[in-house]
Amino acid sequence: LRSISAMDSAQTLLRQVAKDAKVFQTLSAATAAAAQQETGKCWAVLPLTRDSMAEVHTTLQDGSGTLGVIMVATAAPVSQMEVLRAMEYSGVFVASSEMTKAMPALAAASTFAAGPSLVLLATAEAIKGDENWTAFMYDPRREDAGSDAFVTDNERVRSEIKGFLNRQNLLTLIAKKSLPAPAVEGEESGELAQGLSEASKTVTILYSSDTGHAEECAKAVARQCRNGGFASSAVRIGTMDSFDVGALAAEPLVVFCVATAGKGEFCGNGRGFFGKLSSRTDLDLKDMKYCMFGLGDSHYWGKGTEDSRINFAKPARDLDDMLEKMGATRMMPTGFGDDQDVDQYHTGFGEWKSQLYSRLGVEAAAAGGGGDDGPVKSDEMIKVETRQLRGSMKESFDDITTGQIPFQDTKLVKTHGSYQQDDRDLREERQKMGVENAFSFMIRIRLPGGYCTADQWLAMDNICGTFANGTLKITTRQTWQVHGVLKRNMKATMQAMNKACMDTVAACGDVCRNVMCTSRPDVCSKELHDEILNWTYSIHDHCLPRSGAYHEIFLMQGDEMAEKTQIMGSTPVEEEPLYGLTYLPRKYKVAVAIPPSNDVDLFAHCCGFIAIIENGKLLGFNVSVGGGLGFTHNNQKTHPRLADVIGFCKPSDAKYVCECVLTVSRDFGDRTGRKHARIKYTVEDYGPEWFKEQIEDRLGFKLEPAKPYRFEHRGDLHGWVKGSNGLWNCGLLVPIGRVKDNSRACLRKIAEELKGQVAFRMTCNQSVVIEDIPEAKKSLVQKLLAEYKVMHDKETTVSGLRRNMVACVALPTCPLAFAEAERYLPTLVERLEAVTERCGISQEDIVIRMTGCPNSCGRPSMAEIGFIGKAPGTYNMYLGADFVGHRLNCLYAESVNEDQIIKILTPLFGKYSKERVKNEKFGDFLVRTKTVKPMQNGRDWWTTPEV
Repeated sequence: LRSISAMDSAQTLLRQVAKDAKVFQTLSAATAAAAQQETGKCWAVLPLTRDSMAEVHTTLQDGSGTLGVIMVATAAPVSQMEVLRAMEYSGVFVASSEMTKAMPALAAASTFAAGPSLVLLATAEAIKGDENWTAFMYDPRREDAGSDAFVTDNERVRSEIKGFLNRQNLLTLIAKKSLPAPAVEGEESGELAQGLSEASKTVTILYSSDTGHAEECAKAVARQCRNGGFASSAVRIGTMDSFDVGALAAEPLVVFCVATAGKGEFCGNGRGFFGKLSSRTDLDLKDMKYCMFGLGDSHYWGKGTEDSRINFAKPARDLDDMLEKMGATRMMPTGFGDDQDVDQYHTGFGEWKSQLYSRLGVEAAAAGGGGDDGPVKSDEMIKVETRQLRGSMKESFDDITTGQIPFQDTKLVKTHGSYQQDDRDLREERQKMGVENAFSFMIRIRLPGGYCTADQWLAMDNICGTFANGTLKITTRQTWQVHGVLKRNMKATMQAMNKACMDTVAACGDVCRNVMCTSRPDVCSKELHDEILNWTYSIHDHCLPRSGAYHEIFLMQGDEMAEKTQIMGSTPVEEEPLYGLTYLPRKYKVAVAIPPSNDVDLFAHCCGFIAIIENGKLLGFNVSVGGGLGFTHNNQKTHPRLADVIGFCKPSDAKYVCECVLTVSRDFGDRTGRKHARIKYTVEDYGPEWFKEQIEDRLGFKLEPAKPYRFEHRGDLHGWVKGSNGLWNCGLLVPIGRVKDNSRACLRKIAEELKGQVAFRMTCNQSVVIEDIPEAKKSLVQKLLAEYKVMHDKETTVSGLRRNMVACVALPTCPLAFAEAERYLPTLVERLEAVTERCGISQEDIVIRMTGCPNSCGRPSMAEIGFIGKAPGTYNMYLGADFVGHRLNCLYAESVNEDQIIKILTPLFGKYSKERVKNEKFGDFLVRTKTVKPMQNGRDWWTTPEV
């Protein structure tokens, strides 16, 4: 009521000084009326709020001389800063007054015809006791008479206004205004005045980025500018391709942050800009100032090589040269961020941005800014500050005005099993249209051991068809992913999973993730397999995070449910007995293997359990620690590592051993750098014996010596095998794990026909096993497999390469991918099959894997033939891992394309066909013939192969 009364009073005062004033209740209505009016003013009278002020700022940029706005403040504290910033738009009348003394300000505002008028009126109650309240008037007409445009009747000017008026960058942003300039001291201040005197009112920040690093740099600059005195609307940021090249000549200052893709190429969202700029011979950029920051890797094409020298940050250097030739003025030296530096590109960016901020006069500002995600925080800080993984996600997923969520929430949502992504194939087109990227979410389901019922399979089939892209992706972590889920459908998707007794808790993030277990039904009896699967569940459930954030964000509906999580008006924050506030330094991956099968790639995991079976009984598990395959191209502080077997434990102790490995990582893992935070580096740095001692101290007893075991293979079952329970199992091949088209239709039909009878087991090689098929239904399943042409035996799976190929998703949705993987590997394998057919080895099982980046989701470092993307169409090729997963491969050929791959492998396949010994696998053959050296230790990953 007080606000309504104040608004009425403002309108009454306005009509006393302008009897014919047209007054509206919304800014949009006033703006529309002003556009039709040639003289006088159309007024909007609005309450002073953050949202209304932001809307006003946007409208004032249009500069309509017939628009007037009155902002009414009725509650303390009253900030005058945002109103003051309206002075930054040329030709705007700005005033601030207490309501009862507003007549002079309103009279002057009503007669101002050169541009819009903005008046802040505060009630006496709102500013009562505020000794710093400053009534002021900024009238550009006073300058024409030789007087100061800014006047106040208060000798003590409010400190925030004084600071604003004295800021160096304000003097440039409102060039030729009459505010007194402070004394310039020192050469750098002189350069500031010179460098920005023509920078007028705006700074435009353009970036070109694939992985997000250049974008992060650009956003950091934008935040600093906004918080340093630039109006939010005066700081424009976007991709290079979203900017009209023809408008460059009108830009006073442009900041470029340019990343490198491929072999010295522009990233996808900057390529079009550079091409258009190259073709514009008519552009004269003499009035434009610019500065440039380029990102690259000085060793990406080999340390000290000519290719690396030429292509390091080449897009930034090429753009820099072109702008200079077109007459633009370089405001400061170009900066470079090198991934070879200790802190990667951050080192160079830190030096460059310090100089930039000094030139812009914003070096003293805090790193946050209104209207964006705020300063980039470390993952550790985010985990601590977000109330047990809650953050602002509940509100973010309710906001349907954008398809994305804030940066901080993109970090947190991983722990709840999801990643924000966008379709990189559509980036360029959408940027040309001026719309945000095609954002969507990947959701990964928690499915320990890869086991699901027919009902759950049908539920996931419905979910992928209703909310996702119509396909299911079986991952190398023995579960599903669905892709293309829009933000507005996230909660409905999670709720549909919950109805089928599934969730996504801890499927990603710095926690213990989905625990894997051997899926082959032919490794032991059905009864024993079920027992080991139950121990897998025990390990998995014991290490789950206990936060209720997932249920509050995605599952709870309605006020009644919300009240159940509220205590005295705030959400209760439960304790995490294992994780604490900071959770783990990095992800924690666990697997359970049943010899002779190593289908889980046990030694690639942080912690592993090898089932020891004797006379048909489970004795316990050998324990392994310290595996992991991710690394960074040319960063020799990162490398893959295979786990060490450190002892043996009883089945009932397995979950406690897993807990102790987790807590050692929690307490000793490197939290200063995520690239060195995995358990493998803790084991490598401290040693396996030290790590074992830490585990035993926490357990309160010693691990027994490891028992003998033998792995013989790690591929999947293809075809039929009868279990000890008299029921049939059938292993299918799902190429690259993508359940779509025929395979999706077939598996749905089987689930419908045998609901309540069969189960499905996802495999760690991206395929599926249908379990417990009754004898009477076997022929039906076989008929459906044949009808839908689903690969399931040696004949239909075509070749040994196809049976053993694995690839990550990569492009177009993974933001980390440098090259294709899932969409390309089948094509490459098809070409290689022609070679193996000629050599007579087409049915030899050869493990071939591909990933789009060195994070190694597809475990390429343990493949007999591994490919890791470096650039579009370009891969590093690694050879020589063994068939069962005891040995890493090593770099054989760097930066090769498809034709080069075929040229390299053709003679090697021919040699293998003729010179192999009986039962010798391809990787072992390459090592025996000294084609590659055996790579036993990850710390030797960067050494040159001795051949």
